[in-house]
Amino acid sequence: MNNLTIVTKLRFMAALAPAILLLAAALIAGAFHVFGTAPREIYENEYAAARAAQGMENALYKMDWGRTQPEASQIVMDQQRGFISEIEIARSHIGTREQAERIEKIANDARPLFDALRAAQPGDDSLAPRLRDLEGTVADLMSLDDAALVAVADSAESQARTMIAITIVGLVVVPWICFVVIARLSGGLYTELKEMRRRVNALAEHPATPSQDAHALDESLSRLGFPKPNPMLAE
Repeated sequence: MNNLTIVTKLRFMAALAPAILLLAAALIAGAFHVFGTAPREIYENEYAAARAAQGMENALYKMDWGRTQPEASQIVMDQQRGFISEIEIARSHIGTREQAERIEKIANDARPLFDALRAAQPGDDSLAPRLRDLEGTVADLMSLDDAALVAVADSAESQARTMIAITIVGLVVVPWICFVVIARLSGGLYTELKEMRRRVNALAEHPATPSQDAHALDESLSRLGFPKPNPMLAE
């Protein structure tokens, strides 16, 4: 098997750096796209889910206040429509199984409670414990929404650290490694070529005794990746 020549090694190292840079550029461009769209995605998903839970909480507070008013039934009905609308928004922005379970529990507990609130007399506090329980479940959902938002932020931070490492390796470390390797290879090539020049000059000055210098030239060519052909492989 033939050894790689010095020319092949230099060409390989010269091509390696731009290839790595091209790959790193593609990854960095993709990361910029992801980070650029991340705020909008957070606003349209995690933040929207948090706003929906906040809307549920506000509707419950208004129901709690409205049930003591003369028009309690109408107030409860108006807030019920808003509450149901917020539940549908929350369902369209579910991110975890825990959020889905909590939203369904809120929906199942809210319907009979709202029916009872509309039929209750002003000042009737018998439904207050159930209303407090529903408010607590909504508060739990809000905590899950906050946790989902924090998880997205942590994921973005982790991806940013990964891209920083890729940038450092792809744009700084690899090019410098290739530069050092090329410098060493070219330095060895310079030394070998200089020695070969000296041997050629010696052959020209002493043509009658060329064996030692010819052998030295042969060794230099072998070190540069041009060994003497194997006679066993000759046609």
